[in-house]
Amino acid sequence: MAVLRLAACALVALAASGCITRSVDQKVFEQDYTTIVLRSHRRGGSAVERHYEHPFSLSAVRAAHILSSIDLRKDADGEAKREPAIPLESLYLIGEGLSQAFAKADENQAVVVMSILRSKSLGIFDRKHLTSFVAFRQDDRIQIHIGLSGWEVPAYREERLPEPKADGGNERYRVLPARGMAVVGPAAVAVDWRDPIFAKPIRTRVTPGGKVVRREILMEAPEEAPEAAPPEPVPMPANLSPETLRALADLEDSRRRGEVTEAEYESERRRILGSDSGDPP
Repeated sequence: MAVLRLAACALVALAASGCITRSVDQKVFEQDYTTIVLRSHRRGGSAVERHYEHPFSLSAVRAAHILSSIDLRKDADGEAKREPAIPLESLYLIGEGLSQAFAKADENQAVVVMSILRSKSLGIFDRKHLTSFVAFRQDDRIQIHIGLSGWEVPAYREERLPEPKADGGNERYRVLPARGMAVVGPAAVAVDWRDPIFAKPIRTRVTPGGKVVRREILMEAPEEAPEAAPPEPVPMPANLSPETLRALADLEDSRRRGEVTEAEYESERRRILGSDSGDPP
């Protein structure tokens, strides 16, 4: 009888183990207290499918420009403050690591970033602040889920730091996105990473000495307008050819998906209409 009970318990444990999901980490970047891993999950003996759009190429500079555009609203002492989600000192280092990680990730691996800044107190480095997030590409947008931002690490947590997750709301902060982003959670954004706005820094600049400084942004300030206004729309002529109508429809689809800016849309529309009329493009 005892043998039967043991066998039954073994079968139950074996069945249960097949339902347990465990994470598998692959370290791809480690420098100056910044660690980036590719994280997948396995259930039983099989990988949990995520269908991320990895690998892909994202330049380190564009990654840094995207990260610099994410602000958080933090409530401290009853006062709301607007602060960058990613510390300026770590911006380009994390951008470099993020670029390398996306180039190596597969369709089931999310990118997990853990970055610590050390600061001095009484002349020694004894304070540590953790910034962490999860990132992945889905539906041709990069989702970034902030875990912690500048969180001071207590001594008792140094050996086991809290890790960010993408499958739960973070009520610590409220994200304040820039143009080219959409809010997908309290502290998460989906980024149109191809948007030309990320080709240059929006909210930061680098001094001749190499220091990254931040342009002042008020809590309720509207986002900056594009540098140049798009050209006036070209009126639609009559009797367009089927080829031109098809090209215009494809362009309109690209516009709705956010693949082109308004300026690019109007420029391409002018070119298509000019080609149909026989005018030089």
